[in-house]
Amino acid sequence: MATSRAVTANPATTAEEPGGTTPPPTTPPPDTPTPTITHYQQIAAEFMAALDEISQIIPKLAAAHVSTVNLVRSRLNVPNQFLATVTAAVVQVPELQAMQKLDVNEALDTLQFLEAFRPVRDKVDAFATNLKYTMDSRKADLATKALLTYDVAKGLARDPNSATIAALVANMKRDLGRRGRPKTPLAVRKAGPAPGIGVPTPRLLPGQEPEAWKRDDAEPRG
Repeated sequence: MATSRAVTANPATTAEEPGGTTPPPTTPPPDTPTPTITHYQQIAAEFMAALDEISQIIPKLAAAHVSTVNLVRSRLNVPNQFLATVTAAVVQVPELQAMQKLDVNEALDTLQFLEAFRPVRDKVDAFATNLKYTMDSRKADLATKALLTYDVAKGLARDPNSATIAALVANMKRDLGRRGRPKTPLAVRKAGPAPGIGVPTPRLLPGQEPEAWKRDDAEPRG
């Protein structure tokens, strides 16, 4: 008597689509890094995108280049009024126009551009100054608090039972380095501490008193 053996089919390999074709095996998605974007990074990215869009409004916005920056800097002391006067002279004198040293239309366009965008530059410069000061002042406030915390931690680390704090203080000292330490004014370093302010007044040994002191003691009193 022949015995039949039941074979269990694997649904992952035998499942077919309605059209009779077997779908390709699915592969898990690759592990791609997904760094976390902070709130301030998102705001900064939005601001820079808006700034790039605004900068496109300015016609012929040029970028500074090392090959021309010195020439540009050497001509900035020429007054705009002189440029306007020379342009007007070329308009009135055909001989100057024939020399083709100055294009009147281009000169008038530049003068109008300089006049219109001067307040824009002032506003952008003021914004850059305020942004830098905001960043510097926030860092200075945090640095003051961090240095105070560092001083307190150094005091706590002197306790033999504070091994954990001592290790953290060592990390702070390593990352602070010499450049991060507050600078003492030169006049204070030269002057040194005055007697009576954290330093005991020196005492003179017998026989080392000034002569004036000895004469005062020798004179009768009363």
